[in-house]
Amino acid sequence: MGGRGTYAVGNNVPYTYKTVGKIDGVKVLQPIDEKRSLKLPEEAHSSLAYISLYGNGTVKQIRTYKQDLTPYVDIEFSTHQGKKILHAHDYIGGERQKARSLTREEIAKYGKFFGGKQ
Repeated sequence: MGGRGTYAVGNNVPYTYKTVGKIDGVKVLQPIDEKRSLKLPEEAHSSLAYISLYGNGTVKQIRTYKQDLTPYVDIEFSTHQGKKILHAHDYIGGERQKARSLTREEIAKYGKFFGGKQ
């Protein structure tokens, strides 16, 4: 498995992240090289969700995965259209879609990770 969670046929690709803890049972990943930003794995290996944090320790992104270990949705608190908001990006056919607002169910499920932001 490659550094971002993909298979590299015939190539040994080093990991670019490490697990540093859990929040509500979800693994928190950090870049091994702390000078780089973390890109969450393109395929899950040991969990159906991963979290990345900002440098101040607050949650930046949660990526959830389908049972086939491919991305399902990214829930993010990041800059979108010029302001920092909580939003989602679905994956359809392996492609990340444009940002959308969270559903009520998603806010109820994931809002706690982002300090109750909506």
